Amino acid sequence: MDKINAIIETLEDLKVKDLKVYDFGKTSPFYDYFVIATVNERQGSAAINHLKQKLTLDEIKNVEGKGGTWVLIDCNEVIVHLFTEDQRQYYDFDKRLMDVKQIR
Repeated sequence: MDKINAIIETLEDLKVKDLKVYDFGKTSPFYDYFVIATVNERQGSAAINHLKQKLTLDEIKNVEGKGGTWVLIDCNEVIVHLFTEDQRQYYDFDKRLMDVKQIR
């Protein structure tokens, strides 16, 4: 199972809201996909733990914002953004990424 599918499956199992995946293809030298979802604090913490179990240690480069309103999980070519509902509306990544191909 490739990494993006493992991440999507893990987040779906946690019942996150409004899960979207943006495909940057070869337009970024740093990552290929952005995964964005709305979570509550418990789901954000659970996502970190579940992804650490699902992926290998070298597949997760960094985790920022644990226990906060915006959790960023850097999985090298996949960047996972988990927002509380208020923060997702505030940063409005979905609007900023309107021109990027969405695969989910």
